[in-house]
Amino acid sequence: MGVVVGMILFYGLQVVVFLFLLWLSWRFFDRRYRRKNEEASRRDLLSGKFVPTSEIFVDPRDGLKYQVYYNKETGEREYVPIQ
Repeated sequence: MGVVVGMILFYGLQVVVFLFLLWLSWRFFDRRYRRKNEEASRRDLLSGKFVPTSEIFVDPRDGLKYQVYYNKETGEREYVPIQ
């Protein structure tokens, strides 16, 4: 009986840790196209800090086309959907 409980705890803990790491990666590290502040990003794009690149791609997640803008000062990239 003690061996069974030990195995359940051992494998159960691994599943819990895996699910926690999965949630953590989804919550904090998958920020490809998220902007910190929509209003500030729009101001930066319109002010001329960002220049359009020739890079256009289709995001497989939502199927939209995106134009890439690049800030030469900071190296930051913005992904703007194209209608």
